[in-house]
Amino acid sequence: MDNSGWLCLLIFGTLLMNVSADSSCTSNSSLVGLRSDFLMVQHQLRGSLEILDDCTFRVTKFDMLAGTDVYWWGALGEDFENMTNGFPISSYKLNQTYKNETLEVTIDRNYTWDQFKVLSVWDKPTGSDFGHVFLEYYTPETSDYGPPPQSGVDGSSPAPAPGPNSAWAPSAPPSGANEPAPSPSQPVLSGQKQPTMFDNCISLTSSYRVRWTLNVAARTIDIGLEAALSKSQYMAFAWAQSGVKKDFMIGADAVVAGMDEKGLPFAEDYYLGDYQECSWDTSSPSGVCPDSIYAGGVNMGANNTRVVYGQEVDGITLIRYRRAFQGVDATYDVTINITDSMQVIWAMGMMKPPDLIKHNRTPQNHGPTFGSRMLNVGESVDECLGPMVTNTHQTEVVVADRGTTMVIGSDVAVHYPNPPFPKKDLYINQKESPLLRVERGVPVDFSIQAGHDIAFYITSDPVGGATNASEIIYAGGPEAHGVPVLPYALTWHPNRSTPDLVYYQDYFMQKRGWKVEVVDGGLSDMYNSSAPLADNRVTLFWTVNNNRIYLAVRGEVKSGYLAIAFGSGMVNSFSYVGWIDDQGVGHIEAYWMDGKSASRIHATGEELYDKKCETKDGIITFEFSRPLQPSCQKGTLCKNVIDPATPLKIVWALGDVWTSDELTDSNMHTEFSSRSTLIDFVRGAAKVEQLQPVLAVHGFMMFIAWGLLLPGGVLGARYLKHLDNNGWFEIHMYSQLSGIVVMLLGLLFAVAELRGFNTRTAHMKVGLASIFLASWQAVNGYFRPPKSAPGEPKRLKRIIWQYVHMYSGRTALLLGFISLVTGISKLAERDGVGTMKPLQWGLFAWFFAVAAVVGYVEFQGLCSKRHHDTVVFDRILGSEDEPQELSPRSSGGAALFFRDKDNQSSPSRGMEIQLEPLR
Repeated sequence: MDNSGWLCLLIFGTLLMNVSADSSCTSNSSLVGLRSDFLMVQHQLRGSLEILDDCTFRVTKFDMLAGTDVYWWGALGEDFENMTNGFPISSYKLNQTYKNETLEVTIDRNYTWDQFKVLSVWDKPTGSDFGHVFLEYYTPETSDYGPPPQSGVDGSSPAPAPGPNSAWAPSAPPSGANEPAPSPSQPVLSGQKQPTMFDNCISLTSSYRVRWTLNVAARTIDIGLEAALSKSQYMAFAWAQSGVKKDFMIGADAVVAGMDEKGLPFAEDYYLGDYQECSWDTSSPSGVCPDSIYAGGVNMGANNTRVVYGQEVDGITLIRYRRAFQGVDATYDVTINITDSMQVIWAMGMMKPPDLIKHNRTPQNHGPTFGSRMLNVGESVDECLGPMVTNTHQTEVVVADRGTTMVIGSDVAVHYPNPPFPKKDLYINQKESPLLRVERGVPVDFSIQAGHDIAFYITSDPVGGATNASEIIYAGGPEAHGVPVLPYALTWHPNRSTPDLVYYQDYFMQKRGWKVEVVDGGLSDMYNSSAPLADNRVTLFWTVNNNRIYLAVRGEVKSGYLAIAFGSGMVNSFSYVGWIDDQGVGHIEAYWMDGKSASRIHATGEELYDKKCETKDGIITFEFSRPLQPSCQKGTLCKNVIDPATPLKIVWALGDVWTSDELTDSNMHTEFSSRSTLIDFVRGAAKVEQLQPVLAVHGFMMFIAWGLLLPGGVLGARYLKHLDNNGWFEIHMYSQLSGIVVMLLGLLFAVAELRGFNTRTAHMKVGLASIFLASWQAVNGYFRPPKSAPGEPKRLKRIIWQYVHMYSGRTALLLGFISLVTGISKLAERDGVGTMKPLQWGLFAWFFAVAAVVGYVEFQGLCSKRHHDTVVFDRILGSEDEPQELSPRSSGGAALFFRDKDNQSSPSRGMEIQLEPLR
């Protein structure tokens, strides 16, 4: 037989085998006919599954971003252990991007539907679940939407959502199907419906889509707003009033949706009354306000939207909400006509979060991102072909700069970037599984504190766990484990042979770490020093050369702009802002801020040199240089002097949008530093400002001295002269001596913390003056001249001493009070603006209370004087021999300091003689 004969025979045999295989594919499984939606986990996966027979299934409306080596995967459950122990059920590979496609797949002959309960789209090299479906029937109560997803966790406890951020709205009722639901006890051939799946979709822009599903029986519509949103942005979708030919926005019935600060979805009903922000005046509302505001602020039922689901996956936000065709009220709601075209409006913009005054969110002007079109929701339409954008991981970035230590810890897995995942994962510098960026030639220091059950290592294997015999270990291993009290120190030296992408993982368990991006030399090589600023969200690099300083600022999280300011806060500081405009061009500008509103931010026009601003994966870095001494003759800019020998306080801020034009409140920051960072440019050191415990002790001791002991001793000398055996003098003397000792100890605490005296501050000047006067009081009290003998005139020295002692004491008390107030203000500057206000008010309240008591006693003394003999009154309050010291009629308040050297009794007390009759 020639070659052509053998070839024909081979083809015939192959066809015969296929026919035989097809004929053996029965439909005996109870799952045949099951229809269910895929749960989206990653890679914007969507699709609906239908099981055709015992070995074939069909997937329709299939969307997915391409993976590395992707298979149809079978598993016994969706938890971490079952998913990772799963198996490919077909040789069919999914290594491309799919756009609204239909696939028909045959499972391998070795498997049947009852051998696995979960069908997943699985990327083998990374152990990633892109999405999956449960192979089981549901009764009508549970067949509408599945429960909140639990993909990715180890065990049976409730888990976070599988994607970077997703949330089911609480108590979301089912949307229903177009046909009436059967009896609850009757099983139906239907699987779970997923909230990411809709019947219809239109594309408004390349980054904004609207999806919807009608429920004619319930007369409701489920609408999904899907867009690539940045932080603090909103999506708006509105129905215009019928019959309007222009200005469609006026009177429109809108829904404003997005994710709030806690990552929860919101969708609120708004009425577009005018082209301005909401006035929030329930008596006369205007602008873009919630329906409840127009309804008088009391009719909260005016909101006719209900959130069903929300998620943020791969940088795309989806909010699904439900509303009835018929509006709640005719004034602020538009009734949806499902048989005719209606004018709809859409927009995207910035959103102000709620505050103590406004409990609703405030949409800002949408700018150029808006539009309108005609839409008939009753028609079947699908304009959305494929995923919206390329895959972007929503993880934070930690950069290992020279001289910084990466602290490795572990905690509960909440937003692990690669589902499924175990209960615990690795944290770097308190960030969950971030992307770690290192530079070749720069040593990376790790302090491993994740516990003795987790061993840290750098590997070529994306999943870790030391299960891959061919993996390359670059650092760490089974011995690299530690705890906070006894951390394990590890240093890694990435070099030229290190690949661009490696992974940090746990040696004992898979998928606890994430990616390490290895890059060539960067900012660490270009600048002499670097330091992370407070909260580890921004890093500063600097080099001081002659009369010029070179600065680079790098954000560690995604943002629209990045800013630093020289000072302890935003007010009265010079700031530098770097941002990327709509055309992708970087800008850097200098500003002077004399207030917290946008109108108080003024461009200085400072000339900066070597400017460079760029963004990578949404993270902004900008560089510039400037003279240490500004080139100016007068004006505010001349105050912007950098003295390298003096530590400089620096704060930072991040926001979404910046512009070189007129600034508005929409340009305000979304994140800012909780404290300032003290930068020593010469030593290359940085210290985050804290509430100094030593200075707090100093302040407390000064309050004990100047707020209790010293005033108490003076009041004792003033009002306790009636005590026997000179008790008032004991109280006065020991109170003053104790106050001086406590005061001097408090001074030593401050000097030790500040490393010397800084007499340039008002607090230090006033404080030293009060301490000097208090010490002087002790000295002049010791050298007090003795009293005159009974019957002799008062000595001139005694009179002079009395006035000096009295007025120097009063002055010391006044300066001491001023020193306490200025000290609290100074401590507030170090700890953050406004945090010391309660202490200041408490101090004022204390002194006012003491002053009120003294005033009351003095007033009662004057009233008693009018009804009693002068001698009697003087015997109670003091000696008539020393009116300046003892009598409330005098202006005195300071008292004698030490016991009389002659220990003479007051002549006013006289002598009492008892006469008895002679016997």
